[in-house]
Amino acid sequence: MAKKKVKGIGRFCESFCPFCVPARGKAPWLKPVVKAEYYTVGKLMGFLRIPWPCRSREKQTGKKPWEG
Repeated sequence: MAKKKVKGIGRFCESFCPFCVPARGKAPWLKPVVKAEYYTVGKLMGFLRIPWPCRSREKQTGKKPWEG
């Protein structure tokens, strides 16, 4: 399966985010932090319909922020 190209705000999460990118790579100990942020702040932002990088990445790729 080809990797889906992430556009817009999702690009930040895909390649620059200081939490998600290391959590997917060499710092797996960050996964609980990313999960906590996703299920608290991310869900609140989704409820308020405010764009949030983690939610954008999930919509575009079907993966949670901490999934590779």
